[in-house]
Amino acid sequence: MKKLLRIIRKADFTDKLQLRGSRRRDIGLVTVGLAICAALACVSLPKAACRHLYSLTGDSGTHQPQPYYASVTSLDFFRYVSTNTGIPASRSLDYLLSDGNVARLSLDQDLQLHLYNFLEKKKVPYAIFVAVEPRTGRILANVSYSAASSSWGSRASFNPYPMASLFKIVTAAAAFESGKFNSTTSLSFRGASCSESPSSWGKPGRSRDARMQLNDAMAHSVNPAFGRLAGDRLGGPLLFATAQRFGLGANLFGSDLIHSGKISLPSTNGELMRMAAGLDHSVRTSPFHVAMMLAAIGNGGVMPVPSFVDAVDDRQGNNLYSFRAAPLATITSPAVAEELVRSMSGTVCSGTAKRAFADPEALRFRNEIAVAGKTGSINGDDPAGHYNWFAGIAPAANPSIAFAALVVNENRVRVRASQVGRAALDIFFSADKKNGDQAFIKGNRSPSISSYSKPLEKTAALKHEKQ
Repeated sequence: MKKLLRIIRKADFTDKLQLRGSRRRDIGLVTVGLAICAALACVSLPKAACRHLYSLTGDSGTHQPQPYYASVTSLDFFRYVSTNTGIPASRSLDYLLSDGNVARLSLDQDLQLHLYNFLEKKKVPYAIFVAVEPRTGRILANVSYSAASSSWGSRASFNPYPMASLFKIVTAAAAFESGKFNSTTSLSFRGASCSESPSSWGKPGRSRDARMQLNDAMAHSVNPAFGRLAGDRLGGPLLFATAQRFGLGANLFGSDLIHSGKISLPSTNGELMRMAAGLDHSVRTSPFHVAMMLAAIGNGGVMPVPSFVDAVDDRQGNNLYSFRAAPLATITSPAVAEELVRSMSGTVCSGTAKRAFADPEALRFRNEIAVAGKTGSINGDDPAGHYNWFAGIAPAANPSIAFAALVVNENRVRVRASQVGRAALDIFFSADKKNGDQAFIKGNRSPSISSYSKPLEKTAALKHEKQ
């Protein structure tokens, strides 16, 4: 452990990263906390596990690459290296590790840099965007920006925030898993779609209840419909168990540094209804976890192991490590995942995100690159402001990107999360991107590194790994 700390203290990651001029601090994303976080991540690990990634030999204290990379799994690498920093954007995709070897990052540089520029131009108080390749778990973007605080952002995507109406995805999953509902099942309720008072949502058996199909209730984020669904039909234990399978409070990523949610079993029916509708402020999770949840939905219910790194080479260019896609956890069945995609498909076309996709250029996001997504909004206090979410997958039929956007506006609404998501999708699916490469339509975004990433088997099932 002492040897590891000496290596980390001597490493100067920021100077060795080729950041764009003034972006060094803002894209920031590294790395005052890297040494501390790396040390914390390894405190409880066996010494052999730490030796996989770091070694120190010789009296001079010089770093010598060792052949331990051959035995490091993708999850090991993510836990012990990649989770310890918000890995920054750079001119190249090379990231110098403390042992002198070079990590080849999975980040999509166009997406990372152009989206940052978009947020900077809008002067967004606080914003986060995370994107993942659903079949492999490769991290395509991890962008944080704040016009309000220069100290905010280095690990913002890993921190927990109120989940708001994104929790309706979990409520719908619980309904589908019960076997009694599908995306077209009619739900009964009373009250306005944005009502926050369960006492005004009606009771079962009343003839004056309004009725709406579940997919329409999802598209328009109708609070009373989802509250009544849980209170009348699902019950607390089923909803709570489903939330846990989705990773809320389960420490999915093997590190307390990446939050995967907080949830407790409601004690009253009113609390249950508010939770199901996304109104429980105590239900919190990180944008990173949300993006991984959507990746699992886009991958038939199987959450892949996430990775920032495609490969590690030594200074001579010899490959030491190559990322291989692997399952992390099964959060739901393929059938339920497919039904969730159906239920979220109206959000962009006719629901709460339609204004961000209303122009003629957005027609493709309602057709050949259809987006399935969910919005959410709620007030929060860390940082203080109005929290606005947009998470989704595209193309819905064969996703090549899963994403989560979170915006915190203060007194004035600078931009909404759906607009951030739209900007990201425009960049990711731009016609002239990567010399006109149209491989994204087929879900093969990175031909040059496809040898590092094998498609994840949708039938794989893996329980949450407990630490």
